[in-house]
This record gives sequence, structure tokens and C-alpha cells, in this order.
Amino acid sequence: MSASTRAGEYGASRSGFTLVELLAASAITVVVAGIMLAVLTHVSRTWARASGGLTAMQQGEQALDLLARDMQAAVLCRDGRVWLAATIQPDQSGGGDAGGTLGAWSPAVRKPGWASPGAANSSLDLEPATGRIEECRFGMAGVWLRFAADVPDRNDTISSISAPRVVSYQIVRRAVSAGAGSTQRYALFRSEVRPYADDSPARERSSWSVGFDVFAAAYNGTTGGGNPGDAGTVRRPRRDLLLANEVIDFGVRFHWVAADGTRRTLFPTGNGNLGFAATTDTTARPPNPTVQAGAMSYGFPTEAELFVRVLTEGGARQIAAFEAGQLTGPSWWAIATTHSVVFTRRVSLEASP
Repeated sequence: MSASTRAGEYGASRSGFTLVELLAASAITVVVAGIMLAVLTHVSRTWARASGGLTAMQQGEQALDLLARDMQAAVLCRDGRVWLAATIQPDQSGGGDAGGTLGAWSPAVRKPGWASPGAANSSLDLEPATGRIEECRFGMAGVWLRFAADVPDRNDTISSISAPRVVSYQIVRRAVSAGAGSTQRYALFRSEVRPYADDSPARERSSWSVGFDVFAAAYNGTTGGGNPGDAGTVRRPRRDLLLANEVIDFGVRFHWVAADGTRRTLFPTGNGNLGFAATTDTTARPPNPTVQAGAMSYGFPTEAELFVRVLTEGGARQIAAFEAGQLTGPSWWAIATTHSVVFTRRVSLEASP
């Protein structure tokens, strides 16, 4: 055999890969793919958490911006009427979305109640040990806040002129869709009653017609909000009045600040203080829900501390699964505090009562 023939045979024998080499290459590929998958999964989870936190921050800041603007425009008068009120709601049975399903908490998975105020698993703690509003919990359904405010508006017609009107804020636990068994989520709603209208029935359902006593029956009815701007939206907001999603706790603290800087808290003064009214009538109580006289406090605040707790999207899914009985282990509040962002703001009430 010639030298050239032997060289050709030798080259042909080295033109492919051995089985051992193929197995080694496959193993290396699997390891690299696994590492890449782990990195991508970590990046994806980090991005999801960051995105969820960013969304929660946007929701909370938006809600506080509008609430602070409204509070700074609050109108307070010493005429015996209730121009501003805050009620800590024991449940969702007295209000909420007129067109939606509120849903009920089953005893096994319900949000902890306020039978033991201040306890670790209670939804009510108005006087935390730290004294900081960030540590407060405002009950089964948060604070229902309503007041008269001179909200800035367009000056084109009498129905939209800048004039006092009643606004309200409250949490609603609502169904995401109208279908049976729909997931329940928490949301913050803002209602605004029209200041005036030329024609009936809108005129009779306006702030000017009903008046500026937020304890009036028209603002506290449970029959439904009706049309945009109707007085009934104060108690039962329409779906289109949603302000922020995934808000699971909402509250406010009111203070009176003297000229020398002395501060006195008007509301809440403790876990038994479940209602507040800015009025000279210290017998006034909200008709729905009923708050006993001993649980009410009164006064004319000059400063408000605002509080909003917003779930991340991951936290909202966990809370929904927990309330549906699909998740066990952590408590309701453990999930809420771990997967939420708290927003607070202190604002001065510009009105001179």
C-alpha cells in the first residue's frame, strides 16, 4: 500500500467524533443550559417582583396625590352639620360596588377580625406600640372617609364650576369579573358628588340639594350609586370610580395643632375610637353603619396623616388564593405585610373652621 493511500485512510478515520466525545459534549450542553435556565428564571422573578413593586408604588402615589389635594381643599364650618367624617368599617356588608359582587369571607379563611384589637392576627390596631401610622391597621374594610371639599374644576357651566361638593374614599372587596366564582380583589374608590345640576333628578342628587352634612341619609344609602355624580355613590361607588387597585388597607389620622406647635390627636384616640365627625354637634352619629356614642370622637382637625397599603401583584394573587382556600401556611397578615408597600403623607387642612 502506498504512503498516500495510508495517509488517506488515516485521515478518514479521524473525520468524526467518538461516542465518548459526543456524550461529554451533551453533558456540557445540559449543564450550560441548566445554568442559563436558572439565571433566566432568577432574572424573570426579580423583574416580576420589581415590576409588581413599581406598579404598587404608582398606585399608592397616585391615590395619595389626589387624596392630599382633596384634603387640602376641605371645607369645615361650625354650623352643627358634619362636614367631614371617618368611620372604621367592621365589614363590607354596608357598602361597596353597587354593580358588583362583594363576596363573603368564609370562616376558615376570612380576613382576621377586630375581636382582639392590637393582637398579631387582628385587622384592627389603631394604637401600635411604635405610635407610627405605618404600623396601624384600620379594620376589616379600612376607613370610610367622606367630606366636603372645594375641588378645583372647570369654570364653564354651573354643573362643573369650582364649588364645594362631597367626596368620599373607601376600600371595596370586589369581584374581578361578573362570572360565578370570580376572584375577589381589593380596590380603593373615590366618589365625587356633583355640586349642582339644572335638571331633575340630578339636581335633587347634588351636593347643593342634599346639603353638606355627610351624615345625611342620601349619602349613606345602600341602594346603589346610580348615575355618576349622584349622592348615593358616596356609600356605594360605581365601578368606574375605581382609583387604585390592590389597596388592602386605607386609613387616616386627624390632629389639631395649636399656634405654639402643640399637637393633639383627634382620631383615632385608641382601638375603641371607631368614628370621627368634624361638627359642633357631639351627639351626631353615622346612620350606616351605626357607631355608638362612646366610640365617636369630635373636633376640627388642622392636620391629617394619610395611610395606604398596596399589594404587589404577586401578593394580590396570594391573598386571593388564601381567601379561596387554595393556599395554607402563612397568615393573612403575614402575606399582606410581606408583599405590600405602605404609603403615608402628612397634609395641612387649609380650611379655617
